[in-house]
Amino acid sequence: MDQKMLHYRIAERGKMHALDKNYKEALRHYKEALKLTREQKDSELFFQHYSQCVMETLELSGAYDQVISFCENYRAFLQEKEEDFLVQKHNAFVSERQAIQHILRGEQEEAKSLLQTTQKNLGKGKQPITDELLNWLLRGYKVNPDQLRQLQKKHNYFIVRKESVNPKIAMDLPEGISPF
Repeated sequence: MDQKMLHYRIAERGKMHALDKNYKEALRHYKEALKLTREQKDSELFFQHYSQCVMETLELSGAYDQVISFCENYRAFLQEKEEDFLVQKHNAFVSERQAIQHILRGEQEEAKSLLQTTQKNLGKGKQPITDELLNWLLRGYKVNPDQLRQLQKKHNYFIVRKESVNPKIAMDLPEGISPF
């Protein structure tokens, strides 16, 4: 693998750390991969993927406020873009992720509002997690973290899964490198 794909190898190692619940190391690797992607002017696809990995890791580590802030900033960024299906889909995905953080913080009403807007904009049946969560919230159910995790697993919410990681190409960052 050439030097240009160094970010990919580092991100793969970050995913391995995330699967081992070593979130600090996972974030260190992801942030370096993001930095390398920006420096190399690589495709936006890698940047978006690594950003999702960061949000996932922050969520799993309990940093809900950081994920909410990231989602709010990203949604504000999307508002500046020309409205098309891809922008609408990204906004729905990020809104759903933000709503999940509100549920994890016990803020059911905030979650309900976001999910209603998402479903209204995208339509029913487009995002199964949004549909199920909104159904539960509209019926007055309090969603607990275990129910939420089961729903997330059922619909492959998490992109970092053992079967999607390639340990053969993973590369550790040297101790001295800190993208923070």
